[in-house]
Amino acid sequence: MALHLLQANVNHCARAQDLLIQSMAEWATQIAVVSEPYYVPNRDDWVGDEDSLVALIVPRSARPPSIDGVQKGRGYVGATIGGTLVVGVYCAPSMNLVEFEDLLERVGTLVGRNLPHSVLVMGDFNAKSSAWGSTSTNARGAVLEEWALTSGLCLLNRGSRPTCVRTQGSSIVDLTFACPATARRVYGWEVVEGVETLSDHRYIRFAISTTPTVPAHQGPESLQRDTPRWVVKRLNTDLLIEAAQVETWSPADSSPDLANRTAELRASMTRVCDASMPRQGPPPRKRQVYWWSADIAAMRVACVAARRQYQRQRRRRQRDEIAEASLHDIYKAAKHALSRAICEAKDRAREELIETLNLDPWGRPYRMVRGKLRTRASPLTQSLQPQLVRGVVGSLFPNGVAHTPPFRIPTIRNENPDSVDEEDIPPITPGEFGAGIHRLRAKRTAPGPDGIPGRAWVLAADVYEERVVGLMSDCLAHGRFPLLWKNGNLVLLKKEGRPADSPAAYRPIILLDEVAKLFERIIANRLIKHMTTVGPDLDEKQFGFRAGRSTIHTIMRVKKITEEAIAQGNVVLAVSLDIANAFNTLPWSCIIEALRYHQVPKYLRRIITDYLSARSVSYRSRDEWCRHEVTCGVPQGSVLGPLPWNVGYDWVLRGANIQGVDVTCYADDTLVTARGSTYRDCAILATAGVAQVVGRIRALGLEVALQKSEALYFHGPRSRPPPGAHIVVGGVNINIESHIRYLGLMLDGRWTFEGHFRQLGPKLMRTAAALGSLLPNVGGPKAACRRLFTGVVQSMALYGAPVWSGALNSRTTEILHRPQRTMAIRMIRGYRTVSYDAACTLAGSLPWVLEAEILAAIHTWRELKITTDGAPPLRVEVEAFRKERREEAVSKWQRRLRQTRAGARTIGAICPVFMAWLRRRHGAVTFRLAQVLSGHGCFGSYLRRIGREPSAVCHHCDDCPEDTAQHTLAECPAWTEQRRDLVAAVGDDLSLPATVRSMVESDGAWRAVQTYCEAVMTIKEEAERAREATSQDAIRSRRTGGRRRAYARTIPP
Repeated sequence: MALHLLQANVNHCARAQDLLIQSMAEWATQIAVVSEPYYVPNRDDWVGDEDSLVALIVPRSARPPSIDGVQKGRGYVGATIGGTLVVGVYCAPSMNLVEFEDLLERVGTLVGRNLPHSVLVMGDFNAKSSAWGSTSTNARGAVLEEWALTSGLCLLNRGSRPTCVRTQGSSIVDLTFACPATARRVYGWEVVEGVETLSDHRYIRFAISTTPTVPAHQGPESLQRDTPRWVVKRLNTDLLIEAAQVETWSPADSSPDLANRTAELRASMTRVCDASMPRQGPPPRKRQVYWWSADIAAMRVACVAARRQYQRQRRRRQRDEIAEASLHDIYKAAKHALSRAICEAKDRAREELIETLNLDPWGRPYRMVRGKLRTRASPLTQSLQPQLVRGVVGSLFPNGVAHTPPFRIPTIRNENPDSVDEEDIPPITPGEFGAGIHRLRAKRTAPGPDGIPGRAWVLAADVYEERVVGLMSDCLAHGRFPLLWKNGNLVLLKKEGRPADSPAAYRPIILLDEVAKLFERIIANRLIKHMTTVGPDLDEKQFGFRAGRSTIHTIMRVKKITEEAIAQGNVVLAVSLDIANAFNTLPWSCIIEALRYHQVPKYLRRIITDYLSARSVSYRSRDEWCRHEVTCGVPQGSVLGPLPWNVGYDWVLRGANIQGVDVTCYADDTLVTARGSTYRDCAILATAGVAQVVGRIRALGLEVALQKSEALYFHGPRSRPPPGAHIVVGGVNINIESHIRYLGLMLDGRWTFEGHFRQLGPKLMRTAAALGSLLPNVGGPKAACRRLFTGVVQSMALYGAPVWSGALNSRTTEILHRPQRTMAIRMIRGYRTVSYDAACTLAGSLPWVLEAEILAAIHTWRELKITTDGAPPLRVEVEAFRKERREEAVSKWQRRLRQTRAGARTIGAICPVFMAWLRRRHGAVTFRLAQVLSGHGCFGSYLRRIGREPSAVCHHCDDCPEDTAQHTLAECPAWTEQRRDLVAAVGDDLSLPATVRSMVESDGAWRAVQTYCEAVMTIKEEAERAREATSQDAIRSRRTGGRRRAYARTIPP
């Protein structure tokens, strides 16, 4: 195998960077070093220096080399890529000699730390020396020669071909250095002359062999998939059902060999999948970027031809300056045409991409801007160094040691569950199987080791029901969970902000077979039914993974504890405990003992005990599949796993606490609260209470990371904790913070949530801006998609609303208003200067503050119904109550709007028909209709207000000193012809309130107003552009929006 590398300088040119990305795809480049990039994207395959002057690129592919140990400074960036330290360097010409030497010293230090391992140093040094083909040696060149010699690096440049060619002359400034061991493995180093770069620098290409000898085959290896996977999008439903019927013609195997029957079931469904959909092969090698075309390729060839003619003319002994200038102009025109073609191609591709949102709002554009676009790149276990992967897997799944769990005596004495005979074990019913299939129907999770997608099981469920139910019933009867279903594929997810070489930087997910999870769901449902109807059930202070309980219920319990204490003049100290690798380290013996305590029937205990034994995870390293035995913990990604965790951890919550101490749990998130009359009392109680809880957790074989635990002091006015306050548990200081993050909310000691909204605000604005980039004013998705994207931001904003809705103040309300205003403007395609109230009114978007009040009211009413009736309300009751609260909120919003001043013209026109405006079933606000309704658009009064016109005069009639939206709609004589159809549909009264009333009452009137606005505003916009193009006044000069468009083009679909 060989690594293919590319070195370039794009001179901060956007189109040159576009061509570089195309060249990398065309040549299957695996590593690139680019100097002076146009910009460095915030992606994991780009690594830039501190000033974005040089960057390393490792394109996403089926098997990219790993990026480790990133180190950067001003003018250099280095990373270990595929076992080789690659350092990119850019030395600006403006850098003096002292600065140049300082940069080389820092790069030399980085190189020295990596020797004698493989090292490459590449970049634009802007230094001349005869050692690499320059006609002379300058001071920089001499210093660089000495630096390379003392650093033990060899120069890889060959020949005297210039790397930088300009009209003024050419030079060799792009250099490549390597340590001797790496230099012996380099082959094919060349300065590429036959490719246009749209920069004055040429590309440098070469490859590094994995062995000192040059391989015969120099292309990158392709990775064949060795686990089955099918293309579900090409599934033929009829073929699948027919193939399933063929497979089940023969009688089902009823032998006691469960392992053989399980393997045969997998093989049978594999044949069904093969018959109904194609297998997923290795990802195709991407040879071009999304906007590339044959025409652009031909224009690039034409550029090369024009450049060669120009260069040949310059090399003649007798130079003809006129011919030389003419050929240079031809070459410049060809480059300009190529750049323009790339711009237009990217614009077209982006428009086509955005138009697809009307068919699939959650498609590629949405995933792209939300950072959720999954590429068919190799998993982390394959891209990381094998020894690092082994260390991470070994730390995440440690070897369990023999552990004696705490003995527990049941508080409820039922009949001996061990007395159930095997003949009395209830077989799996079609209803249980159907319920499991129904849950599977709504899932789109990745398949397990068998590769069989859940959709295939859903479609084949009726045909395979008898066979699958029979197998699972026999498994229950024999107390055996099939070994084939205990193995899962390991997927590592990288956590942000953690060092790559730390096991804590990775979250493990286990992908299990869908049929195995179906069996797990049946077992889990039976276990839950036993604990809730027979008992003892889980402790009421455990909220995680339980139906009808959520993070909101957890936080509300903590809030109730603290508010009751503060109302009585007390204070509360809360300590959030961090359990290290909790789910993967809980001893199985604790779970088995807890099942006995909960008096679970023997057959369920046997199957769960077998489910926990002999488990393993498989993962693909760089060279082979590896298997790691799991001897403790519960699998993350399974259906049954969280329930044994809750059962095993339940002992922590059932112990007697010190008076004034309470424990609240959401899965492994454990919060200890201590109540006292003063801070000192709280601290003493909290220290003892936390020590007690930590002791219980350790008795279960788990370990508490006290250094990661946090504490928060809840108090009333004028009772803050002393500066530097902390408690000591186990010799570790736990500092009392002003804020802690708990279950997705940032809590503070007064429940004001100002810290929460300070952190949430920027996140909401980033999401709104990202989604807004897919919602242009003209064209783009329709109103339904825009409303859907607004709901995405709204759901992020309203998380935890029942907890914080009553604590909102003017500051936090303003934080919520900003992203809602942004999305409302995108919904109505309006100008960004439209006020919050006007934008929300036009969009029909209820203020999120009122939405939060609705959610809080529903939560309170639902909990009250559960308390009084003993059961949650029906869905129809919840919807009826929600409708009532929404009507109240809309009335409250309307009363507020009558008092607003910003956007008064728009709001005043809509308020008389407010409910009809919100409930209408026709009409969408378009870009030019929004201008007339809001008054923000191509009107003289508005353009003067924002500083784009010196006066507000109407340019289309002679006697109007102020061009307003109302003047354009009803008065300007220039639009008399277009106004005839409008008057026929709306009537003679063209005041905005009367016009809006007609629009709401009639779809025809809405279309007439929209048609009028489109026709008139289009003419006014064209006239304004013409004035901007011809005006010499700086205030009226047109802003081209070049930077905005250039940035938009850099975002790939």
